[in-house]
Amino acid sequence: MSGINLESITTPIRTPVVIIKPILYGNTAKHLGTKRDTDGHTHKWMIYVRSYNNEDISAYISKVQFRLHETYPNHVRIVSQAPFEVEESGWGEFETQITIFFADPNEKPVTFYHHLKLFSTDTEVVAGTKPLINENYDELIFQEPSDLLVRLLNCAKSLAPPTDENIAVEKEYASKKADTITRIKQARQRVRNEIQDLTERLRITQENIKRARQRVLENHTSSNTSLNVSTHENIKREIVD
Repeated sequence: MSGINLESITTPIRTPVVIIKPILYGNTAKHLGTKRDTDGHTHKWMIYVRSYNNEDISAYISKVQFRLHETYPNHVRIVSQAPFEVEESGWGEFETQITIFFADPNEKPVTFYHHLKLFSTDTEVVAGTKPLINENYDELIFQEPSDLLVRLLNCAKSLAPPTDENIAVEKEYASKKADTITRIKQARQRVRNEIQDLTERLRITQENIKRARQRVLENHTSSNTSLNVSTHENIKREIVD
């Protein structure tokens, strides 16, 4: 009976499955023009979750839970079909909680926190001629998803071409992204400049300390030499006397 060469047996290496779905979540708001007499509300707003790539996320998202301020009736809103959004009106800003549930119940829900913004210093937004857009980019990262979820993630279809309003939102987001990148680069440059300045100041301080130590050492050596000469002279005088 021939032996089996274990070295000839190879186990295929399985590549980990990772699927990434970019999303946008945030809110739009528009001034009503005047404070409403019935409830004092000043703005109409909408909070939402949508695909960054304009695809149908309902293929793999079963529902989205929006937790609003407790002063709203039914402040926990559950949206079980696309579009995943809630429209309301109000007069104040507040923190919201957005929880995304997936079509595969074994996949853990994902929670985001979003500050619902109403007010802006933009004159067009203040006048109500342009909506305020407060949007965040993030990514849903699925590591080793189930076979069911893989199929659902891969079958998500593209939606209809974006409307003029969505195009305006995309432009606003692109502008904010470019502005954020510019501010990050400027901040990094400031940090580099501060590091260089601190490094130079440290070098100068170390040189000053070195020179000060050298002066102390020289003074100490000079004092010892003078003391030795004086002591030697005193001894000579005592011997002579």
